[in-house]
Amino acid sequence: MNRKTPYQANILIVEDQLDNLRLLSNLLKDQGYQVRQAIDGEMALLAAETQPPDLMLLDINLPLLDGYQVCQQLKSKQNTAEIPIVFLSAFDEVGGKVKAFEMGAVDYLSKPYQLEEVLARVENQVKISLKNQQLKGNNHHLKRRLKLTEAASEFYNKPPIEAYLLHQAVAATHNGIIITDATDPNYPIMYVNPGFERMTGYSFAEVKGKNCRFLQGSDRNQPQLEQLRHCIQAGQPYCCTLRNYRKDGSLFWNEFSLSPVKDESGQVIYYIGVQTDVTGRKQAEQEQQRYEASLHKMNRELHELNCQLYRLANLDGLTEVANRRCFDETLAQEWRRLTRGQLPLSLILSDIDYFKRYNDNYGHLGGDNCLKKVAQVIAKTIYRPADLVARYGGEEFAIILPNTSHEGAKQVAQRILEGIRCLKIPHETSEIQSYVTMSLGVATIIPQLDLDLKSLIDSADEALYQAKQQGRDRLVCAKVHSSSSSKKTVDETLKKTPRK
Repeated sequence: MNRKTPYQANILIVEDQLDNLRLLSNLLKDQGYQVRQAIDGEMALLAAETQPPDLMLLDINLPLLDGYQVCQQLKSKQNTAEIPIVFLSAFDEVGGKVKAFEMGAVDYLSKPYQLEEVLARVENQVKISLKNQQLKGNNHHLKRRLKLTEAASEFYNKPPIEAYLLHQAVAATHNGIIITDATDPNYPIMYVNPGFERMTGYSFAEVKGKNCRFLQGSDRNQPQLEQLRHCIQAGQPYCCTLRNYRKDGSLFWNEFSLSPVKDESGQVIYYIGVQTDVTGRKQAEQEQQRYEASLHKMNRELHELNCQLYRLANLDGLTEVANRRCFDETLAQEWRRLTRGQLPLSLILSDIDYFKRYNDNYGHLGGDNCLKKVAQVIAKTIYRPADLVARYGGEEFAIILPNTSHEGAKQVAQRILEGIRCLKIPHETSEIQSYVTMSLGVATIIPQLDLDLKSLIDSADEALYQAKQQGRDRLVCAKVHSSSSSKKTVDETLKKTPRK
């Protein structure tokens, strides 16, 4: 009694007698059918509308809605009208059988069931149902082919010269043209023009029925492919550039344009793809990118080299603060800038006390270490980006303070003085302390067109000289008045204050 079919047809059994329902279900499952069950009319309608079966076995005597009512409702709806229905009943009278066929049934099974008869009738109706579905699909395909033929006939009914020119244009273009069947889930190729054959090396016979993905070979890791799949599923046009491979395995860059062709109901039935070989352009772009990357690298290296040259040209190699050249340029620049704004410019000149004796006693290496430490302390007292610390001479340091008042410059000088004292660098040959100290001269001026910046340097240098004359380890401030072309200097001495 084994009648298993290769296709697992979906059968819905509607029976309120559980023993009969179980008997039919087990019998049909053993034959390889997919079986669903319902025990009343409402359940039957819901199951059929959710997933229309290939065949329904429907008992007439059901609770809530009888089999005739269920059949009537199914036949009145478009998505369930084609479901073949076999009625189940005792059928004691001929009128019941006639009514069953009038309601749209395709067959009936009488109770009590004869198993061989059940299997034979079910198998027969399943085959008829599947055949009808196949015919329906073929009919739909033939309708589409007919519409395509009608569209083609319109083309061929054009004046011969127009039809000839259009045909020749498609054949002669260097672009590859592909037409695929959008109604098939694999989107098989239906047509390619000679341009495609020349571009890829494949003939139409070799690619007919294939999906276009073979052109990418194993190179599937291309972000554009995911976007292409999304547009195909959505029935939208798409343009992208893909890496494709010819029949001989060589790479070519394919600028691909995809367009959907829809029928009168709006369903996409074909896709037309146009291919353009842009390998030359892509290679030129890659070469340009390599050139730009190389140029960027050269510019970066040149910038780094310029920074190194700037450091060499403007920094003192020992102390790593600005050198004398940088000091001279910066002071002249700030003088011009502050002349326009009529803002104050302050300058501090400093000198390590008895540094020659320090070198004689501790050696030049010791002297170099001392200069480095002093330069670091001075640099840490400067907070503003425009301020500049420079090595002015052997043991002399200069600090340029743009837009800094007399009092502000004095405070900076005082911090430097205290910072050097806190270092406590031993200096056994000093005449004033047992550690390294400094003398500082401070000058402030408002630059004028009729003044020379040398007046500021001279004033700071004079103040430094006064600090040394008055005992060293101190600062002296000189304020330069610039209200006239004459210069007046006022000396102010801050007496040495011992560290607590």
